[in-house]
Amino acid sequence: MKINKLLMVIFVVGLLAIMSACVGNESKPDGDTSGKEGKGENESTVTINWQAIPPYSLQSTDENRVEYLQKAIDEWEAENGKFEINPMVTTSNISEGMAKLQEQAAQGRAPDVAMVDSYIFPRFYDYLQPLDSYLEEAGIELDDFFPFAQDVMTGPDGKIYGLQFTTDVRTLYYRTDLVPTPPQSWDEVLEIGKQLKEDGYNALMFPGGTDEPTVNTSLWPYYWAQGGELVDDEGNAVFGEGENRTKMLNALTYLQNLVDTGVTPSRVTTYGNEADLNAEIATGELAMFIGGNWQVSQMKEILGEEEFSKWGVSHIPHKDPNAKTTLAGGWVWGIFAEDEEKQQAAFDFIVHTFIGDKGMGNWATIGGYLPTRESVYKHESYTGNVFTDQFSEFLNHAQMRPAATSYTKISAELQNAASSVLSGGKTPEDALQDAWDAVK
Repeated sequence: MKINKLLMVIFVVGLLAIMSACVGNESKPDGDTSGKEGKGENESTVTINWQAIPPYSLQSTDENRVEYLQKAIDEWEAENGKFEINPMVTTSNISEGMAKLQEQAAQGRAPDVAMVDSYIFPRFYDYLQPLDSYLEEAGIELDDFFPFAQDVMTGPDGKIYGLQFTTDVRTLYYRTDLVPTPPQSWDEVLEIGKQLKEDGYNALMFPGGTDEPTVNTSLWPYYWAQGGELVDDEGNAVFGEGENRTKMLNALTYLQNLVDTGVTPSRVTTYGNEADLNAEIATGELAMFIGGNWQVSQMKEILGEEEFSKWGVSHIPHKDPNAKTTLAGGWVWGIFAEDEEKQQAAFDFIVHTFIGDKGMGNWATIGGYLPTRESVYKHESYTGNVFTDQFSEFLNHAQMRPAATSYTKISAELQNAASSVLSGGKTPEDALQDAWDAVK
């Protein structure tokens, strides 16, 4: 009898243990990304997959950026105890990273929120969530963004699909002691440049190699300022036909004239990006160059405050002296999450860290970027530089590269065209025709 009671006790204890184990290990449904117990006693953590490129991530080599991002994540998670940020990083090869993200988006596997290169952002409209109601609730107005950013963020249906949070701009830098009044037109550049050359200076330089900055900085602004179009509404190349051909030929001929007159040394063909000009700047023999706003900090480091104070900035000179067209770049956040709770959380985190007044001001200051919202330039969180007001004015005249898939080929061929004209290897007519034939 005692043995039977003992067996019964053992049986009950064992049964209770098994039931307890089953409850504790109950599996989650497929697709649940909550992952682990939450910060509340009875609430599971909801993970927000946040993807950035390396320089904008916790893997950045800039300690100030990493410190800011980690602090922003910690603060936001503390205020939103149910949610957790899962930092993800793309490959350092931007083209590969964006191609992979587009593939993931098409397959429904994209992160909840991710960075997208601004000029190709329109390729993602079909996969992104509209953000109009979130922006309205947050009190952030679309009109506060620069016109070029509004165009990128807004889809063909009129809905807002992105949040552009950084940008940059191309400009003319000039030595005020050598060029008291900056040139406003091609004719003025040639006139002033010839005199500077006679005085022993390199008058005007810019990227002229076979790389993307050559077209971004040294060709597209000249072409767009004339009203030129690279592609039509269907994304087909049109730069080599009709009026567009004439406008592109004008721009390439101007590059030829710069070299032929000695205003621009042909060695610019060895410079693939704007920073390659830093060595020329350091010599004290360069009077003017076309570059980007990000070079201000580089110039201060190279020249020192006294020599840097001799420099000023102005609009890029164009065929028409009244034209002010330039090129802008930057990055956009897009939210892919289909779950509304995750959408709201992802939006709140991006506003907290990058888009709100304080977030955008802090990130732009730390990273050396230009804010995309005009009001942020006056916010206490943003610290610019001596040229910030002018850069923000230039952004009102900025355009972006077309999102068409044909752009990659167009850019490569016109990089070759510009560089071959600058080197004297081809005439503008032959260089343009070769580029057009290759693209078509």
